[in-house]
Amino acid sequence: MRVYILAFIIFSLSVQHVFSQDDYRNKSSDINSYLTFSPLSLLDIYSPRLRVGYIQHLGGHWKLGLDLGAGGGTGLFSQRESEDGSLFEVRPEIYYRLGKGSRTPKYISAEFFYIDESITLLNDGYQRKDGVDFLYDKADFNRQKYGMHLKFGLFLNLGSRLGFNFYGGLGFRFKDVTFGNLVNAREGSAERPRHGFRTIYEKEESDFRPNPSLGVKFYYKL
Repeated sequence: MRVYILAFIIFSLSVQHVFSQDDYRNKSSDINSYLTFSPLSLLDIYSPRLRVGYIQHLGGHWKLGLDLGAGGGTGLFSQRESEDGSLFEVRPEIYYRLGKGSRTPKYISAEFFYIDESITLLNDGYQRKDGVDFLYDKADFNRQKYGMHLKFGLFLNLGSRLGFNFYGGLGFRFKDVTFGNLVNAREGSAERPRHGFRTIYEKEESDFRPNPSLGVKFYYKL
């Protein structure tokens, strides 16, 4: 009889331990979805834009996110005359959470991105793909950029709802820059006393190269 009672007690304690472990896993697993905001995109020296996103928990270790960005203008450091600027950006991303039970969830992810920017530039110059420099009174600038990143990141909680998402990684990108509808185009090089480095608005090009990714987002946990 005592053996049966002891066995029952051991069985009861084992079942209670299993359920408590399951409760702990459920509470400590990152099953949250997030709203995000990228402050650094507003400070982009070439093409500032507003970028917000949403990350949806799919189940298990997986999440799916989407960032959208919109803006216009050439940025504070460009100091160019321009008009009618617009920029659109889309960034889908798939996340895989590493480990479980951590108060600071870590992940690896694959991010794909596409950027399309158009703007009318005034009284400036650019270098054509064949190396010839041209001046113009007005020109339509277009930049398309797309590629992907493999990233590592973490969600750092500041409270029950708010926190930071830090990330970094490496990938590749293809960029295509064109100028069209030039008004009063003529050969010549523009003087650039404003800065000592080349910007994206000075050269027509199509190129493919490695591309790093490093940044931070604010998030609100849903």
